[in-house]
Amino acid sequence: MDENKNPDEILDDKNQKEEPHSEYTGILEPNDTEESSETDFSYDEVGPDVKKSNALVKVLIPIIIVIAVVVVAALMIFLNKSKINPSLSNSSTSANADVPEASFKINGKKVDTDDLVFLKINGNEIGFDELRNCYYQFLYGYGQYYGISEDTFTNASGDDLKNMFDSFKDTLAEYIKGGYVHAVYAKEHNIKFDKDDEKTVKERIQAIKDEQGDNYKSYLKSNYMTEKYLNIAMKNNVMADKVEESISIPESDFYKIAQKELYQVKQIFIPFGSEEKISDKVLSSNSVEDYDKLSKPARAQVIDSNYDALSDDNQNKAKKASKKVADSLYKKIQSGADFDSLMKKNTYDSFYESYPKGILVGKDYDYDEAYLKAALSLKENEVSKVIESSTGYHIIMRVPLDKKYINKNIEYFTQTYNNNAVNKVLYKIYETIEVEQTDTYKNFNFGDLT
Repeated sequence: MDENKNPDEILDDKNQKEEPHSEYTGILEPNDTEESSETDFSYDEVGPDVKKSNALVKVLIPIIIVIAVVVVAALMIFLNKSKINPSLSNSSTSANADVPEASFKINGKKVDTDDLVFLKINGNEIGFDELRNCYYQFLYGYGQYYGISEDTFTNASGDDLKNMFDSFKDTLAEYIKGGYVHAVYAKEHNIKFDKDDEKTVKERIQAIKDEQGDNYKSYLKSNYMTEKYLNIAMKNNVMADKVEESISIPESDFYKIAQKELYQVKQIFIPFGSEEKISDKVLSSNSVEDYDKLSKPARAQVIDSNYDALSDDNQNKAKKASKKVADSLYKKIQSGADFDSLMKKNTYDSFYESYPKGILVGKDYDYDEAYLKAALSLKENEVSKVIESSTGYHIIMRVPLDKKYINKNIEYFTQTYNNNAVNKVLYKIYETIEVEQTDTYKNFNFGDLT
């Protein structure tokens, strides 16, 4: 990491490093699998406007994945150029008028927050400052993936409101828990916070102060942070860096490991709904002006959005149409057609444009289960049958490891491997962490915290 960068740039680099699978490839592992959190939202009973978002099965998001991609819950959104509350701006005085003063109510009366304890995580007491920051970060930063917002709660009442908010609190507690896996690992592996780390924390905080100038306190307020908690969060951030670095392998060792553990594969990917007409509403929501000029890989996310908007019956019809295309391509391959030529012309895999000779996969990679099982069953130069995943149809070909190609893309392939390695290690720790909700946490209602 370049310590000369300001904290926003450092975090942007980290986000890019930790989320290499943001492309729509059809192979990402849905988040609501058996490894997902036991706590989930189910808002269908209160109407379609607040039902759980389909994005949940397409994007790597908190609760489970948070343990690897979130450095620490309080800091990820705070330092990001994209603010947790889109209505706020760094320098706007009026923006702070939209941020209520920090307070907490018990039985309708405001109380002193200094000694409040909301959660206990492996003996760590979660106080008001940390809870408040995580509460707003989770609501504004990740609520969209669950189909929730403040309006979800504001527009509900009675038992509906209580049940929804209780579910939200359960998931929030799991989210906060994810921020402690690095600390547990560090303790188990004797990774210490030293003088150099303390210097790094001071430099990062000073960089924020220098950047914000007179707006520093306003910036903290608009991000639901206190200066004291910023220091704590920064320390956790630095320790998370050290933990992930200790788990990760250097680029110089990667090819040797790839020879032992990884397969190089490429695919022809046909997403569900590939043959459907794209609605003007979907084009507009995806900011697409000329769909016909997009490459097929660039069309994939638009197709996915369009497919999600279809009725169940029309989705079934759309799947059959896509399957027909995939079956036709497979028959051509069986008849001797060149795989690469068909892939170049037909695949919607967005990896293709950057990695035309394929990607690397291993048994611990967070890819769709059906896709990964098929890919890892192939011998070199063998082609799979048509595989149905959660997002479309795949025809996968395994090719010999190409050392020159891998070295050309060594940064990306190493990062991907390390991300999955970190995920695997930290998830095991995540499962062992105990979270205790105090009576204060169990009993607080929507509107009690501001």
